[in-house]
Amino acid sequence: MLRMETVGPTFGADEVRTAIAGEIRALRGRRGMSQTELRERAGFSRSTMRRIESGERDVEIAELMAISTALGINAAELLQAVQDSLEGKQL
Repeated sequence: MLRMETVGPTFGADEVRTAIAGEIRALRGRRGMSQTELRERAGFSRSTMRRIESGERDVEIAELMAISTALGINAAELLQAVQDSLEGKQL
C-alpha cells in the first residue's frame, strides 16, 4: 500500500496563486521588462497576462514554462522562487 506523507507545510490554492503572481512580477521587474514585453514574449493576450500577474487565475504548466522562458529562466527556478517565498511566510 502506498503511504503519502507530508514533507513540509501545505499551502492553499490562493496562497500559491498569489505567490506565483508575485514572483512573476518581481522577476519581470528585476529584468526591467514591462508587462507588455513579457506577455508578447510569452505569447499571451493582455487580459491573460494581467490576470496571471494579479493572481486572479491559475497558471497552467505550459503557461508557466512560456513565462519562465520569456524571463530567461527555467520553470524549476521559478517554482523554487515560489516555494521559497511561501516557506518564508511560514517563519
